Amino acid sequence: MFGIAFMKAAPTTYVLHYRDGKVVREGRGLSFFYYSPTATIVAVPIGSIDVPFVFNEVTADFQEVSIQGQLTYRITNAQQLASLLDHSVRPTGAYVSEDPEKPDERLVNVTQVLASAVTHRLKLREALVAYDSLVNQVLAGLRQSEAVTMLGVEILNLSIVAIKPTP
Repeated sequence: MFGIAFMKAAPTTYVLHYRDGKVVREGRGLSFFYYSPTATIVAVPIGSIDVPFVFNEVTADFQEVSIQGQLTYRITNAQQLASLLDHSVRPTGAYVSEDPEKPDERLVNVTQVLASAVTHRLKLREALVAYDSLVNQVLAGLRQSEAVTMLGVEILNLSIVAIKPTP
């Protein structure tokens, strides 16, 4: 009513309240009233996020394999991510843009590039049983990746569920 809105965030959400281009308040799990015509609310989820993936790669002997797994991460620097991607929300709580989905896509892309480098060195028989080495090498690469650091996220876990040859 009259432009006054209420924001109540979960403890796993980092909130930034902007007014006139300046941060008025910020923190996790905040609750507050604000004047919606002059405010921008940014809500960044900071709980752990699971991202499933499936992609195809080619082995050293030119055989195609399908790699299926899951990547788990959490956002450790919400301000940094909010400065890169638009996480602003409407008074209804819905995101204004599709930017909140981009970290998932970017992390899966980095994972695919790293997995590709590993599978290109292995023959089909080796690739089909290379779960542990694939996880270890890709996880190490993710944790050292500049693209991951730039997003302000921490990689918690990587699991490979299946490596299957293309029939």
